[in-house]
Amino acid sequence: MSQSPQDPVQLAEEIRTLLEVPDSDTRLRERLRGIRPEDIALVLDDFTPQETWRVFSVIGTEAQAEVIDDTDAESQEQIIAHLDGQLLQKILEEMPPDEATDLLNQLSQSRRREVLAGMDPETTVELLRLMQHAPESAGGIMTLDYISIAQEATAGQSLKHLQSQIDAEVVNYVYVLDDQRILKGIVSIRDLLGSDPDIAIQDLMSTEVISVSVSDDQEEVANLVRRYGLKAIPVVDGEDHLLGVATIDDLVQVISEEADEDLYRLAGAPESHPSQQKVLKRALVRIPWLLLPVISGFILAWLHPVEGGGTLQEILQSPGDRRLLLAAFIPLVMGLAGGVGTQSATMVVRGMAVGDIELGRSTLRLFRQEVLIGVLIALSIGLIIGLVLIGFEGLQSGEVHLLFPLAVTAGIGLGILLASACGTAIPIVCGKFGLDPALVAGPFITSFNDVTAAITFMMIAELILNMG
Repeated sequence: MSQSPQDPVQLAEEIRTLLEVPDSDTRLRERLRGIRPEDIALVLDDFTPQETWRVFSVIGTEAQAEVIDDTDAESQEQIIAHLDGQLLQKILEEMPPDEATDLLNQLSQSRRREVLAGMDPETTVELLRLMQHAPESAGGIMTLDYISIAQEATAGQSLKHLQSQIDAEVVNYVYVLDDQRILKGIVSIRDLLGSDPDIAIQDLMSTEVISVSVSDDQEEVANLVRRYGLKAIPVVDGEDHLLGVATIDDLVQVISEEADEDLYRLAGAPESHPSQQKVLKRALVRIPWLLLPVISGFILAWLHPVEGGGTLQEILQSPGDRRLLLAAFIPLVMGLAGGVGTQSATMVVRGMAVGDIELGRSTLRLFRQEVLIGVLIALSIGLIIGLVLIGFEGLQSGEVHLLFPLAVTAGIGLGILLASACGTAIPIVCGKFGLDPALVAGPFITSFNDVTAAITFMMIAELILNMG
């Protein structure tokens, strides 16, 4: 029976409705029985921690293993916190070894020891072997669940061995080893099925094997697989002993994660998607990159003196001189607004492109989060600018007048907040109306934020100064 992909927004709404009715667990279990784990994993970040756990607890162990591997980092963390040791052991036994290792690495050392102590000794040894390697190396992403055969075997013997190992994760190739487990060659399943059963595997195998070292970076491994069009690549040590196999599904994920990381770094944003970061952490990561336009903005303001001189108080008394003085800060305002807007837009556009952000109820939550981040950034950057202005004024005149620093700080802070909100909302609105967010958001957000932030700054600063 074929299964159609689920609409994430509709599925989330149905689950949320079922969570509120009597006998919700039974009805939820029935509704999710025919749903693919990947679809369940996709919508979990739309729920509270309590709702996430209720959804996770009504599905079977095999589905739980797939869901916990496919869901976002925050939901995964919430689920792990609720799992008791026995259920966690069952889930780990259902997962491929490489994915189980990733999950174990997220546990505390004491809990990891407790879980491993209750598992099958053979499985424990496999997981401990994989955990010896760096997470972002070839050894960190390889699986031990592959099919190998001795080089003395025949094609018929290899097929019988294949039938007994058909549940292995890697079934595209059979790896040919000598008695020291040194990789000698590789045979595709297609060639094996079409060969004479009596032919020696040595005559059938290809000895031109592309392999990677266990310590190679995962991005280099992914690039090799993409370059040569492979579905899996063997991982060996310095003496060509076969240690494991890196599979295409893990390498596609590596390519996607590396692309995300590069794109977010380009925008000076967190290296992973916002759904995988706490709000405070997302703000703290973005703030340092915004100090660069602050520095350049102050340099431009210093190079833009008001004609006629006079004290600050005398300048502020004249509407014309006051506007000229405020205009000196417009490059600073535009630089900050452009930076904040680009950061917000980059994360939203990329999230929509890869499916991490769906148009629906979750977008409202994302908007609220980005506005909160905008508030934190505005307060931090505004405080820095205000302190610099107070210090500079004190050094210049020996007096401190708080009204002007307050006006500049408030104007810039509200400009930053507006830029953050627009950088988040515009791509979402574009997607809602069928426009390409990536195509529209870039140039439009930059110019729109520059203009609106400058106008907001001048209006707020003038308003505060007129009140004084």
